[in-house]
Amino acid sequence: MTGIKELRLEDYIQNASVEKLRDFIIRQAKYSPELLNAVLLEFAPNLRDTNAGSTEENKYSKIIRKALASVSYYDYEEDYYYEEEDQEIDELDQWIKKAWDCIDSKEYDEAILISKALIEEYSRWLSNIGGETYLLFSSEYRSEPFQIIEQASEHRDKKQLFDYCLSEMEKEKYTEADFYHNFHWLLESLALTVDPDAFIALQDRMLAGIEDKSSGEAKKILERKINFFKRLGQEDKAWTLIKENIQIESFCLDVVNKKIEEKDFPAAKKIINELLEEREKDANRHHYDKWYKLLLDIAQKENDIPVTRKLAYRFIKNGFREEFFKIYKAAFDPAEWAEEREKLLKHYSKEKYFSSSAADLLASESDSGRLIKYIEKYLTLDNLEKYFTILSYDYPEKTLDLFIKAITSYAENNTGRSHYEYILSLLKKISQIKGGKKAALDLVAEFGLYYKNRKAMMEVLGRFK
Repeated sequence: MTGIKELRLEDYIQNASVEKLRDFIIRQAKYSPELLNAVLLEFAPNLRDTNAGSTEENKYSKIIRKALASVSYYDYEEDYYYEEEDQEIDELDQWIKKAWDCIDSKEYDEAILISKALIEEYSRWLSNIGGETYLLFSSEYRSEPFQIIEQASEHRDKKQLFDYCLSEMEKEKYTEADFYHNFHWLLESLALTVDPDAFIALQDRMLAGIEDKSSGEAKKILERKINFFKRLGQEDKAWTLIKENIQIESFCLDVVNKKIEEKDFPAAKKIINELLEEREKDANRHHYDKWYKLLLDIAQKENDIPVTRKLAYRFIKNGFREEFFKIYKAAFDPAEWAEEREKLLKHYSKEKYFSSSAADLLASESDSGRLIKYIEKYLTLDNLEKYFTILSYDYPEKTLDLFIKAITSYAENNTGRSHYEYILSLLKKISQIKGGKKAALDLVAEFGLYYKNRKAMMEVLGRFK
């Protein structure tokens, strides 16, 4: 049989009349949301916006509203528990891409109209569903339309877009998700050249309505003002705002670091101590470690030995921490330290069980003799693995003996391939110790006699050479 000519779509439609093609597309689009959206994406820009300049909805609003109406939120909710990444909505992806294409082709009015419709209709859709639905979907659906408008604004009336944001963001449907944040972000960009005072006044009105000036919401507003002043090149105003609002912890930290940088240690300590005193009854005081670290840093800079000891001890009292242990030790002369070290070791060892803090202290002090006795007293493979480097350097034979004893006990009480693989890893580890290779081979031979019926064990340990 000779080759059959390939059938192409063009062959079927090239002779079809425009009327038939139009009728076919209309009929098929009724049953295919994907085809309908594809048609609208292609031809909606050609539709004249009869409402241009009025307060009525733009020509894309109904289109995007209908596209979102076909999206089943419940399908996404079910998938959410099986997907690590944010869920995507094809209909929104396509319209966002269309808006960016309009930017590329310099159709800025169309890009703005599409973006406005996306903002208004997606927020309406989320609001109707309620709850924290927005968490299921990519945050780009709430941010990209604003970015597109910002791009287009460089070629259109910024004042008109500024006024649009001011009026639109007042609507209740924007209370969910982070639409507010994105409106303010766009407003800030537009206000730089449109009306800086209006933007600042808006932030001040919002701040006045917040009773707790140390709240997260107050912080967001103040950060917007600070960032705006910086973008205007008004660094002094930004810094003044930070200094006037040290009830915001991050601002307080900025001020303290500035004082330390300027070597104004009394002022820095005063601010920190007032903050700690104010929050003395806070149940989460351990969250204020950063402030005590700053006080410790200042004490070291001032060579204040008593305060350095007190603050460094605070960080090691409940558990060994190498960084602060070294600072604590450096605050004593050698004669004093010998006595203080024993007090600290006794403090760590006061309970009748193994203390990793006590072992860490001995390891840090390179006191391998006492460390190996302590490890032997509470012998476990975990402890041997953690400290075997320092132990095996000074006491190779004793370290090997302890490993052999612990591995033998482990093999006796644990069966299964994962346990045998662990034993194999331990044998490889002790091979690094002087005389360890021979000791490991002898142990494998011994296990071969005692556990010859453990086929999996023999197979795994047989790989040790």
